[in-house]
Amino acid sequence: MNWIDDTQKAINFIEDNLLENITPEDVSNDIHISTDYFQRTFAIVTGLSISEYIRNRRLTLAGDDVKNSQAKIIDISQKFCYDTPESFTKAFTRFHGVTPTTLRADGTTPAHFAPLSIKIYIKGGFGMKRKIIPNIPEISNYGNEVDYLLNVFDATLTVAAEEDNAPKFDKAEMAAYSGMGNRFVWAPGAWERGWEDMGSIDKTPFESQIRMLKFMGWEAKYVAVLRDSDGKPLNIENEQIRSDFITSIDKGYPVLAQRTDYHKFNVIIGYDNDGGKIISKDGTDTVAVTITSQTVERENWEDTVREYICLKGKTEVVPERVRVLNLLTFITTRARYADDINGCKTGFAAWEAYLHDLEHSDFSNLTTEEVGIDGKMGIYCDGLCQIYTHKEPTDYFRTLAKRYPEWRDELTIAANAMDKCAAYGDYLWDIGFTICDNGFEKFRDPAQRKVLADEGRRAMEYDLVAIEQFEKILAKENAK
Repeated sequence: MNWIDDTQKAINFIEDNLLENITPEDVSNDIHISTDYFQRTFAIVTGLSISEYIRNRRLTLAGDDVKNSQAKIIDISQKFCYDTPESFTKAFTRFHGVTPTTLRADGTTPAHFAPLSIKIYIKGGFGMKRKIIPNIPEISNYGNEVDYLLNVFDATLTVAAEEDNAPKFDKAEMAAYSGMGNRFVWAPGAWERGWEDMGSIDKTPFESQIRMLKFMGWEAKYVAVLRDSDGKPLNIENEQIRSDFITSIDKGYPVLAQRTDYHKFNVIIGYDNDGGKIISKDGTDTVAVTITSQTVERENWEDTVREYICLKGKTEVVPERVRVLNLLTFITTRARYADDINGCKTGFAAWEAYLHDLEHSDFSNLTTEEVGIDGKMGIYCDGLCQIYTHKEPTDYFRTLAKRYPEWRDELTIAANAMDKCAAYGDYLWDIGFTICDNGFEKFRDPAQRKVLADEGRRAMEYDLVAIEQFEKILAKENAK
């Protein structure tokens, strides 16, 4: 039972040193155990990494300080070992669902993660059931929501494939088959957020997810929960939602929860109290520009779910040549699509609308806040996130070029063009636009935005080169 005792000693050490800048190495050193070994032990016993536990406890105490004291937010952030107020605010908002300022102002009840106490009770069978799927990979993100969603799928399918001893598809393939690596969406003149979401231009619900999972040989259940004005489900009962989640987790399959009330994307990895609680991996900020996942337990969770996907099991994988040709047909068709989908342009029509809005919009009467990272510049960056993700499937296309010599030239040219197109995602920062008042004022300037638009048109040309190469492959195949 040493591993139980060691875990409790580690928790005691953490609780005694929460205001110190402790690391997993400090914790393992205190109990004289190898860091790598003990981190695995800690995760098995608690369902959390050491870093997650420290973060959850610090943010719980920080929430109490914000709510019950008049201390400055910057002082609270330093107290709980955050390098900057910005990184603290991001982490706090992810954990508590509101910013520190909002929590203090409106009296919101902060989230609470209590200290763990590790004990073993052996009682009769058929008690309250708890299960956590182990070995969930960390779900990282650097602020690009398109990339983050791909990481969510990658973590989920990695574990599910291991459970079934099934073939593993890598992230580059997921980016290709989901279409997320070859998409661009924009609502002309709207300057609104959300177009980078996977479903923003689906003609039918879950279109992108269904296509990807079908190509990869997964059968799944897709549920969009319709709710009335009071939040009551109209098309499904809470008991069915709970049953779906428990059934999936009991099989060893994480659940993909999409559009919950508290978070846009989660991987549900376990449950407790016969499903009275769910245990999920949520994306959360740890430093100013890095987001990793934290493990969170939630009660009354059925009332918050908006969409979810439960894997049901493996089916036959579509042969690669067939799925590649289907994929290229889809990519090229969407790139050339001229009509609106859900009020949005897609493909080259979206490019044209995006760059026109960038160059010709009048921001002269807007405040710095309305222009800044939470305003128009941030919305422009959401577009860049889509463009930057064009690099994600290029390794897969290069692999295909080796496997299919008859497509080698076209796929190589397309992959190189997509990488050059994706580079526009960093162009804003490369020419000195910064996340500060000076950067926001620079973005307000039409002449500066024309520089961005002109470079964007060069990026669009690279996107066109890739699409033309895909169309050449399809023309070859149709000519056979």
